[in-house]
Amino acid sequence: MISLIQRRYPDDLSEIRPRHGYEEATPGVRRIEAGRPLRWLSAGWNDLRHAPAGLLHGLMVTAIGGVIMGVLWSWPWAGVAALTGFLLVGPVLATGLNGLARSIERGETVGLRSGFGALEATGGAIWAFAALLASIFLAWTAFVWLWMGVLNVGHAGLLGPLHEALPVLLGSTSGLISLAGLVVAGAALAVVVLALSVVTIPTLLDRRTGLMTAMGTSLKALRTSPAATLIWAALITVLFAVSVATALLALIVVFPWLGYAMWHAYRDLVEPPEEAAPTT
Repeated sequence: MISLIQRRYPDDLSEIRPRHGYEEATPGVRRIEAGRPLRWLSAGWNDLRHAPAGLLHGLMVTAIGGVIMGVLWSWPWAGVAALTGFLLVGPVLATGLNGLARSIERGETVGLRSGFGALEATGGAIWAFAALLASIFLAWTAFVWLWMGVLNVGHAGLLGPLHEALPVLLGSTSGLISLAGLVVAGAALAVVVLALSVVTIPTLLDRRTGLMTAMGTSLKALRTSPAATLIWAALITVLFAVSVATALLALIVVFPWLGYAMWHAYRDLVEPPEEAAPTT
């Protein structure tokens, strides 16, 4: 009886700990210097020159963005939420470009149809990740709507045309506070999405892991190299802002450029299997 009790309730709690912890369950990551994202952009640009087929992906995303902005032109705050949604779901939209970058790396022939099979290669995990990002996007859209229309200075015109809303926001202390709150909330959400997605798509594509493992790898990358990953996020934001300033036309080039660069970020941040430390 005593031996049975000891077997059911061990004295050493290490006996009931999981055999593989968080660190062992996810690929290893490297600590890199803050300036590395510039090299990712350079490598991504070289890939775009080598495989301009990526421009087709950029053209498709730009067309979708143009349709959305056309529909929401009379509701500028909904348009703002939709534009920021592009940043949120951008990693999923760039799945095909990661497939193209991997083909270039392997020396394979790249054509107009190359990369579109990457969605199938990632299995169902990509759709689960897309659903997660879409849920975050919907929550953000609802927040923008409530913040600008209900929880701020109380002017009904805030949900109207942009030229009517901006004077209200910029012409009073409460309006400026409302605008600042929106910016802070957006920045916080961007950090959360970055933590979940910085290398998630390439990891799903290259390692064929589960979604939780891929997102865990992204979290490790952010924790290990916070300066580099935050600078990467800032560069993405700046290039996206340039695209918006050109009525999304620059996105035809910027989107495939960033999609290719994402693959090089993955290669830089995540150790290949042969470099990973052996488990004991």
